Amino acid sequence: MTDGTGRKNRPGAGSFSLEMHIEGVPLNCYLNKHPKTGRVEIVKMAPRNFPDQLVKDFASDEEAWAWARNEFTHRRLP
Repeated sequence: MTDGTGRKNRPGAGSFSLEMHIEGVPLNCYLNKHPKTGRVEIVKMAPRNFPDQLVKDFASDEEAWAWARNEFTHRRLP
């Protein structure tokens, strides 16, 4: 499954998967809810025709955003 641009190609991903920005900075990642596990994934977008890469998965959106903000604050993202 992909969005209309051919990106966001993790299982369950689509145009509704939220691209992540923190303090106005795009992270080149999106939030995805995996259809089989139900877990929220942070996924790094890859160029077209390459698979996107799972960064980390979480039990909730809130946990995912908290982790991303912490990583961004410590300059480990993007």
